[in-house]
Amino acid sequence: MKIQAQLLLLGAASAFVWGVSVAPSYALNLIGNLPPTDDNSANTFSPTGGVSINAVSFTLPTGTDYTLDNAVLRLGAYDGTEVFNVQIRNDTGGVNPGSTVLANFTLPASQGAGIFDYTFNSPTAFTFTQNTKYWLYVDISTGSGGSGSFDWLASSPNVTPTGVASFGAYRFSLNNGTSFVQNNTFNSFQVNATAVPWETDALPVIGSTVLFGLGLWGKRKLAQKKIDSL
Repeated sequence: MKIQAQLLLLGAASAFVWGVSVAPSYALNLIGNLPPTDDNSANTFSPTGGVSINAVSFTLPTGTDYTLDNAVLRLGAYDGTEVFNVQIRNDTGGVNPGSTVLANFTLPASQGAGIFDYTFNSPTAFTFTQNTKYWLYVDISTGSGGSGSFDWLASSPNVTPTGVASFGAYRFSLNNGTSFVQNNTFNSFQVNATAVPWETDALPVIGSTVLFGLGLWGKRKLAQKKIDSL
């Protein structure tokens, strides 16, 4: 009987550690307006004669940091020979994106001549900080070595980006970054991220697991009492 009680205690303790130390992770929409309602609007990107830079700002709420998973852009006329940058950049408190590159994305392979959702992955890890403003920055300017052309599609009428973060504005440059103006075309995109476990807003996601662990902790205490009484 004493051995059985000890096994019960060991099993409860092991399950308790598993229950409260491993938090499930869920990728979610940090900010975006996919899927589109249609593809009836677009900006054409080119170092000459088109949009050379387009940036979308968004601000994280207070409570949780998020690790970057990927970014998805809805592109057309992309054949894979184009040279351009997709980045996460900082904000300096003004209306335009900052100059500090926080994360770079790798260009995906072309899916053909049509319109497709393209997933851009980052080769390095990056964490978005709560209560901080960022920019998704697409750059085909001559200063960045850009070449070729492609279309970044949008819905018409515009679909406002939503998600965990709050949407700010689209700003684009037609002169390779010399100046920026408001872009009234809300290009279709999505930034995916995962909440950092054990932070404030992440707790509801893992709450059931924690409660399960706490329940096993109670069983462990009960088993200990039984052992003490033997």
